[in-house]
Amino acid sequence: MTENALLAVAGYSTSGTGRGRGIELLALRSDGQDLAVERRAAVDLPDPSFVLWSEDGALLHAVLETEPTRVVTLRVDEDGARAEVVADLALDGAGGCHLAHGSDGRSLVIAQYGSGSVATVGLDEEGLPTAQIDLDDHHELIDGIAETAPHPHQVVALPGTEALAVPDLGLDRVMLYRQGAGGMIDIAGEISLSRGNGPRHLVADHESEQIHIACELSGMVATAVRAHETSPRSVPAVMPQAPRRWAVRSMMPASGSESAAALSHIELVADESALLVANRGPDTLSLLSLDAMRPQRVAEVEVGAHPRHFTQWGDLVLVAAQEGDRIDVLRRRGEELARAGEPIPAPSVACLAVRPVA
Repeated sequence: MTENALLAVAGYSTSGTGRGRGIELLALRSDGQDLAVERRAAVDLPDPSFVLWSEDGALLHAVLETEPTRVVTLRVDEDGARAEVVADLALDGAGGCHLAHGSDGRSLVIAQYGSGSVATVGLDEEGLPTAQIDLDDHHELIDGIAETAPHPHQVVALPGTEALAVPDLGLDRVMLYRQGAGGMIDIAGEISLSRGNGPRHLVADHESEQIHIACELSGMVATAVRAHETSPRSVPAVMPQAPRRWAVRSMMPASGSESAAALSHIELVADESALLVANRGPDTLSLLSLDAMRPQRVAEVEVGAHPRHFTQWGDLVLVAAQEGDRIDVLRRRGEELARAGEPIPAPSVACLAVRPVA
């Protein structure tokens, strides 16, 4: 059976600091064996390093890694032949590198690596960004640690909870936020890692029982397990629940290479039986089985230089090799991972996002 999808490709652009086009839309068609690619609309923007589709796939939000950070929204037509800028908002802060939907469904939350802060932006009824409504400065969390600079790198809504998780590479902590009714976010807890790990990206299972953290500086995958706590019987049921807590249970090298690995992105496969992890340095993608008590590496495949991000589409894994100027096409079946086709040219590619099916 033939499958079709629209892929948003974002990266460092010639109008910014790279070699790419900004944002480009690619129409994908797969018959289960071969992948056909057709280039559609392109929008020149300076250094869009991460993109996020609205739930209905009509809008594409991009964070520009500029000073100041900008959030730009495109309206994309049905086949991806036309994309127009419908919102452009400058934030307080610089070097925005990731954005996610807020847990309230009416906001975007942006990690700003450069300025060490997290910004929250409100959305109107059409889903367009209107104004910055909150700013959380991670410099306030340093706690006297010498030579430490905060670098929040990602925002993730933890399934089955009200928490937003923000890994901070500089602080060696994953900060846990809770979003209030007005869209403001407040710290509700943290997951601490030992110094020098550098948490960059994370992924949680469907109930957030386990959180797997890709540590850029140590090359390790840290797995944090949720502690199950019971409230005393004397506590009234109407009182708010205490924030959930997680603690790191295991550390596993993502790559088997002798080269030092700077991990970038991490994802669970659809049935949550394994992890995929991108390793810069060795320039590989690893497959880690979760059948045992801790992740176990079962496959590792070479990809283009500096794999910064990847996304999954069916059994295909599309890998953004930033310095290789290409998208590698792999296929995962069970615990097997292999090349599935020729790379797709994509200069300075930094992020890939498949349009959701409405």
